[in-house]
Amino acid sequence: MNHTQIDHREAPEKLRNGGLLIAALSGMLHIIGDARDEDVMKRLRKIKSRSSDKGFTILMDSDARINKYVKDVPAIAWDIIDTAVEPVILVLPEGRMVAREALGAGGSIALRMVTTPEERSIVQAVNGPVACTALLTKNGAVAATIEDADPAALEEVDYVLTLPTAKKGFATSKIPIIGLELDGGVSIIRE
Repeated sequence: MNHTQIDHREAPEKLRNGGLLIAALSGMLHIIGDARDEDVMKRLRKIKSRSSDKGFTILMDSDARINKYVKDVPAIAWDIIDTAVEPVILVLPEGRMVAREALGAGGSIALRMVTTPEERSIVQAVNGPVACTALLTKNGAVAATIEDADPAALEEVDYVLTLPTAKKGFATSKIPIIGLELDGGVSIIRE
């Protein structure tokens, strides 16, 4: 497998043109794509063999973007965003302005604020929502290195964003997911 390696300055154009990229985000390997592109989201869903009730995480770089892609943001979401010291994914009701294939059950949307300058530059340069999902091994675990990744998934990816050197691979722990409802309901989906 020889994918074209690109740097973060090239990523926005590749994403806007329908490319799927492997990138290191928050210490983990992910596949990313433009969340507005229905065909890209269908490709990503196929790669992950993901059912239609489970969406993809959408990367956000500002409160303004959250307001743009969610009809009504539960008040507690802002407290969580403002106080989180580690990445957290919030699943909110009534996502909008993304491809249907990017959304989860009932139109829910999973959002994560970006945490690094590289992530921020990609989201800002794309000027829109970027979907991401963990790159997995053939056995379903999070891939610690690109060499560990499921070969079938790698075949479907177009580019590899230049990855930082890591002596022991990348983190393999998953980011916590919290479901929030407009009526104040909170559920821990993944710790």
